[in-house]
Amino acid sequence: MLLNEYLALFRKAIAKFENYGYAESVEIREEIRANKQAILNAKVVLIDNSVLHIKEYIDAKYGITRTSYAYQYQDRDGQLIFRYDNAAHRPELDFKEHKHSRDGTILESSLPDFSDLFDEIVRTL
Repeated sequence: MLLNEYLALFRKAIAKFENYGYAESVEIREEIRANKQAILNAKVVLIDNSVLHIKEYIDAKYGITRTSYAYQYQDRDGQLIFRYDNAAHRPELDFKEHKHSRDGTILESSLPDFSDLFDEIVRTL
């Protein structure tokens, strides 16, 4: 997949929140860099004032690789509902990709595809 195709899919996935009436507002910032790299930032404020924050650092030189990502969903008071990320931890985890839950647990988990993420968020509304 090419970078521009991935960006189009990303925009389409985020627009789904608006198209189905779940979003109060959507902000997307894309920074395209040299060597087929991109930084994506998105903020989706949902109808219950919960917020989805998205950050992705993408290397598309040899296909789409998310070198770093964080998808954080929080309630209207800023309290974590869940976060998927691949950030390093101290103390180290036995896995790179993981999910933080509201209760503080961290489980091994890769980032779900956009449809599954959309469904997970909509179930909490």
